[in-house]
Amino acid sequence: MSQTDPFRQISRGIYTCLEQTTGASYDFKAGYYERLVSTHWFNRLFWDTSRNDYQEFAAKGILRTAGTVLDIGCGGLAQTSQLYRATGNDCILLDRSVEMLKIARARLSADNGRLPSNIQLLQGDAFQLPFPDHTFDTVCSFGTIHLFDNKRAFVDEALRVLKPGGRCYFYSMTSERKISRIFMSSLRLVHEFGEVYSAAQTLSLFHQRPLLVSSHLIGSTLFMEGLKTK
Repeated sequence: MSQTDPFRQISRGIYTCLEQTTGASYDFKAGYYERLVSTHWFNRLFWDTSRNDYQEFAAKGILRTAGTVLDIGCGGLAQTSQLYRATGNDCILLDRSVEMLKIARARLSADNGRLPSNIQLLQGDAFQLPFPDHTFDTVCSFGTIHLFDNKRAFVDEALRVLKPGGRCYFYSMTSERKISRIFMSSLRLVHEFGEVYSAAQTLSLFHQRPLLVSSHLIGSTLFMEGLKTK
């Protein structure tokens, strides 16, 4: 990011477009959360998935596309850091939590202590992205939709910044398995998850849009890939 961008640096390699740069509700537990979602047992028990399922899907958006990439709600890159270290695409990784971005920075810098020059870390609001319409060739959001009640607004904003002809990649946890439904409903009581959606409800967020969508379900995780037609 250059001196002319409407962003300011708040930590080494981390920028913000927000007036208030602190206060994400999960900042204090970011490290614990990242360790948890990285474990085999957590993904297998609650979602009936593996890390390979997530990484193979994410590779489509990060490695097998060309141009500019936006990752909304990137977190600490528990599943994707190796992919971002390998890509030659220009990528902006956005999250509300500075602590998550610091974890992401550490993972991306593991080899030599430096961030890859094609990767930018940005603190921002997923519902008010600081970019014009039709900015990115690829928009990704891995495991974020289920966190919000206003899921449609989240999807609207993500697709707004996607170019016509661009591709989007989303996966989201759903209520397809009983243990997933119980787990999500329990976390919703403490404001950790949004309204619990089935796979069909989640997929309906992408209906009636200029978008060609394909999807597949593994356990309780719905993987969605779209091509924006106009």
